[in-house]
Amino acid sequence: MFRVGYLSLFLPALLAGAGRDSTEHVRIERLSERVVLAYWIGTGRCNLTAIQSEKGLAIIDTEMSPRIMAPIKKRIEQVFGRDDWVYVINTHAHMHHTGGNNLFKGATVVGHDNLPEDMQWLVDKQTDPERKSKDLDRAAWNLRNLQALLPRIRTNREAAHAIRGEIKFWQLYIQDMKEGYEVVKPSLTFADRHTLDMGDLKLELVFFGKGHSISDILIYVPQEKLLVTGAIIYQRAQLPEIGEQSELKDVNRFLTVLNSFLAEDVQINHVVPSHSPPLLKSDLVPVRDYYHKLLTGVRAARQEGLNLSQVTERFALLTAFPNFREPQPGQWDYGMQERNIRNLWRILNEQEKE
Repeated sequence: MFRVGYLSLFLPALLAGAGRDSTEHVRIERLSERVVLAYWIGTGRCNLTAIQSEKGLAIIDTEMSPRIMAPIKKRIEQVFGRDDWVYVINTHAHMHHTGGNNLFKGATVVGHDNLPEDMQWLVDKQTDPERKSKDLDRAAWNLRNLQALLPRIRTNREAAHAIRGEIKFWQLYIQDMKEGYEVVKPSLTFADRHTLDMGDLKLELVFFGKGHSISDILIYVPQEKLLVTGAIIYQRAQLPEIGEQSELKDVNRFLTVLNSFLAEDVQINHVVPSHSPPLLKSDLVPVRDYYHKLLTGVRAARQEGLNLSQVTERFALLTAFPNFREPQPGQWDYGMQERNIRNLWRILNEQEKE
């Protein structure tokens, strides 16, 4: 919900100090000598995965805007003791994943063939006055709520630190949106799979299919036994998606890709999702099983003659898929199970008409 008018009231105070060093709000978790996770402290976590190699550094995803990404980039360079960036890889184009691409001058930006189209919204929200105004009002509303919350939790040092980090996050974002920033789209794209050879290791990029977005990819680093899933495996117990843009070939691809990484000969010690601490290879299983059960179940229910309402009732989340949490009203994924069923119903209708 946007609250028009808050920005003009709070912007001067919010931007005061927005240019100060913000590395105190960045956390680094080292997975190995060659891999670190970096993320901004706040009420939500978005993992950015940095990898060092013989040929240079690679970063997977670049947060919401350049001023947010800059202190994260600085901390990563301090940890690795180098700044020779060769690749920027975007798992998709949603909020936290491509906004800092322009900081990596000289690096090759890599993503799926659909990524340039997927990123156009970042340009549009800066060039369309109405979109820009709404985005800034949303940011100011977030800040107002965070600032109101802070006095109530001051005695909880950890929580208060997280809220202060989140406040700083939105301060920097507002400054970027007010001044505008360059949106850098990929110069290297691929349709199915692509391997980046970095000398002592390889990054295997795999298109997942159109689900959470139209450009979802995973990145597998066999030498590190590492799988970066973006928002495909969002966090443990997070419901997978079948999107408005998904087709039957995409749902089948979801299953093929997940099965390929679940194969016994594929070694994975760390699964890095977008918004939680690292997971395990076994956390891929309920996601794969969800897609399989829903596809086969809805298809069978249609053959029984059930209508959409009856199918939705049969596959209610809490009874049919207890491994996944029920989103609460107000959360971005509220009602996703019903949307997934509706989209799968459409997909199967389209198949029957072919």
